[in-house]
Amino acid sequence: MTEEPRKLSRHETHDLSMIIKDRTKVLRAHAEEQAAACMADFERQMATVYTVDQDEVWQKATQEAQRVVQESQATIAKRCKALGIPPTFAPSISASWQGRGENMLSSRRAELRRVAKSSIDAMTKAAITKIEKQALDLRTQVIGMGLLSADAKMFLESLAPIEESMRQLDFGEIEKKLENEQQLRLADRRRLYGGE
Repeated sequence: MTEEPRKLSRHETHDLSMIIKDRTKVLRAHAEEQAAACMADFERQMATVYTVDQDEVWQKATQEAQRVVQESQATIAKRCKALGIPPTFAPSISASWQGRGENMLSSRRAELRRVAKSSIDAMTKAAITKIEKQALDLRTQVIGMGLLSADAKMFLESLAPIEESMRQLDFGEIEKKLENEQQLRLADRRRLYGGE
């Protein structure tokens, strides 16, 4: 014969509910802290400047490019001399190492930052919703343990396991979202101005 679980007293249900409420506040703060950490990590990635000496392949490729540029510049200078173009007016060719890609442009960084922020905001809201739902489920369960009526108990739901809602941003995913938005704006302009 199985024993019926002990019912919680009114005092116990009150204390447990207070603990759940406090735990909810801490979990919400943790979700917001994680959101700030995600944004900081994104900013760090976006601000990264790669130097040519970080990678042996980059160094060799840059040296080879400089060699080709010097040879080409010599050819251009020789032709300019033959055409009578003074050295001060002569065209030139150059190559330089760029330690950043598109994110060296402030306008591109602003776009990427906007998309990253909206993605992080969405993840934070999803995490907070999950936390609030879990807290409600826990409070419901605690109250259910204090109920005597079988009818009252049938309305209570069981607690679902919590999963991690926040994840690190994928820089490529942010760029794809931004490109899709740009394509939609371009298509809208074409339709508006009769380009399609």
